[in-house]
Amino acid sequence: MRRRSLWIWLGLIPILMLVSSPRTFAQEESPKQFIYYTLGQQSFALSAGIFVPLFLQEFGGDTSSTNLSLGAVGSLQWGTHLDNHWMLGAEIGGMFCSSTLKNSVLMLPITAKGTYIFHAFPFEFPVFLGAGINVLKYESQSHLDFILKPGFSSMWKYSSSWAFGVNFAYWWIPQGATGDQDKEMARIGNFLEITATAKYSF
Repeated sequence: MRRRSLWIWLGLIPILMLVSSPRTFAQEESPKQFIYYTLGQQSFALSAGIFVPLFLQEFGGDTSSTNLSLGAVGSLQWGTHLDNHWMLGAEIGGMFCSSTLKNSVLMLPITAKGTYIFHAFPFEFPVFLGAGINVLKYESQSHLDFILKPGFSSMWKYSSSWAFGVNFAYWWIPQGATGDQDKEMARIGNFLEITATAKYSF
């Protein structure tokens, strides 16, 4: 009986070694599989958060208050990867806030966007630059302006398909005088966007 028990225990040793091996319960996807992107891979990102009015700047350099409250902002982004680091795409967003006179202000930026992604598994840090047009609506007035949106993100790769994180984007909007307006009315709007983001890659 003792000899039979000894052989049973000896037979169990390989099984115990296999079960206790860290590789037995390792994730199916390696870090490289999680973070690597290939040519043609696409992604959609949905963002929502707060809009922070910073200041207005005259083309001569003087600054003044925007007279705007904190606002809400959201956007939808599409992108296609050129390789593991570079991505090109487009973004459409919307911002809503109010002036000190309690009048509503609406902005709708539409931009083309270039992104470079730094990897540090399980995180990635995209740095991006968007450029395009911004539709501004204030009461019954509307204005079409150029917009530049540099920024960066910090993302956590939950899986090979999903990532979650936060975005910081700077809105730089030069607005010239139009019609009978005095040239001194020309301003550059400076704003900050802080949003939570969910990204799906496929």
